[in-house]
Amino acid sequence: MSIDFKTTFVVEAAPEEVWEALTERTVEAAEGDDDTHYVLAGFPSFEPLPVSGASCTALEVEPERLLRVRKDHQPCQGTEIAIQLEQAETGTRITLVQSGFGDFLKIVGRDVVFGHGYQIARDLQLYLERRVIAPPSSFGRSLGLTPGQLPYGVEVHQVSPEGFAATHGIQRGDLLLSVAGIRLHDIQQLNTVTSLIQPGADTEVTWVRGRELMSVTASF
Repeated sequence: MSIDFKTTFVVEAAPEEVWEALTERTVEAAEGDDDTHYVLAGFPSFEPLPVSGASCTALEVEPERLLRVRKDHQPCQGTEIAIQLEQAETGTRITLVQSGFGDFLKIVGRDVVFGHGYQIARDLQLYLERRVIAPPSSFGRSLGLTPGQLPYGVEVHQVSPEGFAATHGIQRGDLLLSVAGIRLHDIQQLNTVTSLIQPGADTEVTWVRGRELMSVTASF
C-alpha cells in the first residue's frame, strides 16, 4: 500500500500559463531566509497568510516542468510536494505527488488523508485553469472515530476514548450507514454531512455490526 499520495489531471491551458499560475504567488521570507516560498492554491494552512493557500519552501525548480517544495506549516508540515508538468493534447498534464507523511497517516488514517488529497488536487486544478480560489473545506463536529473506505461505505477503523462513538457503543469494524438520515457512501460525504450539523442538535446515526442494524439519536 502506497504511503505517498499521487494523482494526475489535465489543465486546459498551455504549460507556460500553468507555470505562471503555479509560481506567481509567493510570500515574503523571514529575515535571513534566502529561500523562495511559493503559495500553493488548494492546500490548507493553519498559519494565516496574506493570500489563500499554503506556504511552501522551494526545493527544486525547473520552469514549465517541475516544482518541488516542502510544506512550511501544519497540517502536514514538512511533507514534500512535487508538481510535474507535461504537454498534453488538450493542455497540460499535471502529476501531483505528496510524500513524507510519516506517522500522520496512522494517526488520521490513510483513507482520510488521501481522500482530502483528492479534494486539494481538484481545488489546485480549479485555480490553475480558472484562477479561482475555492472556499476552504469545512469540517464539522467529530464522531470520535477514524473512518476507512470500503467499496460500499465507511468502516470504523478506530474509536477515540470518550468521544461520540465510544459513548454510544460504536465499535471498531462497524459500518457507518447514515448520519442525519443521509446514506454515507464515502469519507468525503461524511465530512460534508457533519459540517452541516448544528452544535448540540440531536442527530440520528445508524451503523451495521455484522448483519445487525443499530442506531442512536443524540447530540455530538
